[in-house]
Amino acid sequence: MIKAIIFDRDGTLVDFSGMFLAFVDDLHTGQGLPAPNDRAWILSLEYWHRIEEGLMIGDVIVKDQLDRVPRIYMTQASLFPGTAQTLRTLQRTGVRMTLASSWVATEQTRDLLAREGIADCFQSVLTRDDLSAEPTYATAGPLEVKAALVDRTLAILGLDPQEVAIVGDAPPDIAVGKKKGMRTIAVRTGNFKFLGDHLEGLGPDHIVSSAADLDPHLHFN
Repeated sequence: MIKAIIFDRDGTLVDFSGMFLAFVDDLHTGQGLPAPNDRAWILSLEYWHRIEEGLMIGDVIVKDQLDRVPRIYMTQASLFPGTAQTLRTLQRTGVRMTLASSWVATEQTRDLLAREGIADCFQSVLTRDDLSAEPTYATAGPLEVKAALVDRTLAILGLDPQEVAIVGDAPPDIAVGKKKGMRTIAVRTGNFKFLGDHLEGLGPDHIVSSAADLDPHLHFN
């Protein structure tokens, strides 16, 4: 029986499109450039790939500024519709919940959860910030960071991996969960909304349209 859940943050619980658009707009404005009109392009997977390849706005390398998104713009983020209600339902069933994000901004994440009225749903909230004392993770990729955060979360929970589910919107969430023998649940929001039928190829145990559609009777018994 599943006793606890580790949720990813951005793209899983949190719709980060508002804060990302504000970040991109401000980069343009700061360089004396007009904000882009094509909002769908800014939120596309192709645009993100351009950032990874070294996209510049004026004389700013965008990927070098990405940590500003959750640190500065989290106030413009929101939960996906229906997510808070589902978390409350899970809480009433006795499922323990945690959050582990391979991006930064633990403090800002806690503030967001408090603003949404669900801070008490989470036993633990961890991000890359919580690995800052370990130099080995300073340049580590999302997979390594996610694995380290999941290990810490499992230690906090005091549970075997088989008793825990991981819910996420990106390949590292599923890969780490499968490697550790956890129940893996993919949501078709965030990164996974771009994969279509290819999502099944990652081999998650379950696929749901969003975190709001998690059914405690189906997924956690």
